[in-house]
Amino acid sequence: MAAFRGGGRSRGNLGLLLVGVLALIAGVTACGSSPGARMEAYGTTSTASPTAQRTIRVPDSFADYTRLTSADAQRVIQDIRKAQAQQNPVFAAKMKIAVFQRHGDAHQRIAFIGLAAGDHPTIAQELRSNPPSAEVDSALAAMPLSGPKDYPTGPLGGALRCAPGSRGGAGCAWADGSTVGVVASSVPSADELARTTLALRNAAER
Repeated sequence: MAAFRGGGRSRGNLGLLLVGVLALIAGVTACGSSPGARMEAYGTTSTASPTAQRTIRVPDSFADYTRLTSADAQRVIQDIRKAQAQQNPVFAAKMKIAVFQRHGDAHQRIAFIGLAAGDHPTIAQELRSNPPSAEVDSALAAMPLSGPKDYPTGPLGGALRCAPGSRGGAGCAWADGSTVGVVASSVPSADELARTTLALRNAAER
């Protein structure tokens, strides 16, 4: 599947890397895949990045979601990693990728990709050289979204932004000085996905 391109210019290696990943996620979670979709302008406020280095560990479950380990889910993860290896094999090897399903609803799934500074020096340089807002902008620019806005980040700080997809679904991204995470969902409510993303971040970031 070809990567779709955001209307804004991606900032930094992580944002460019996520373009292909999010295109594949869109096929799994029923997010739209509209090439050339334009990102609307929005604020870039964020809280201060934490000074302590954190890592990401994908949980088996969180809130009312369970991590999928089926053959289909593994195929999706392999496809994402394979596509990214063509651009940056180091980043692709270090990505934490998972697909989650809501309890009792086979049609409500989310896909997650995360990277942490401790995974590789290049990732650390990217996260520490750009403010969280820039990293979130970069990640969201890879998705065809409409009207992104800021959401509370909780005690972990950094920046968290979400938006509905221009052709369905929704997307969120968070970033701080040591991690970046992207979540795509078949659910069109950005507000709902923001709550889900915050719960996932709280469970995954250590």
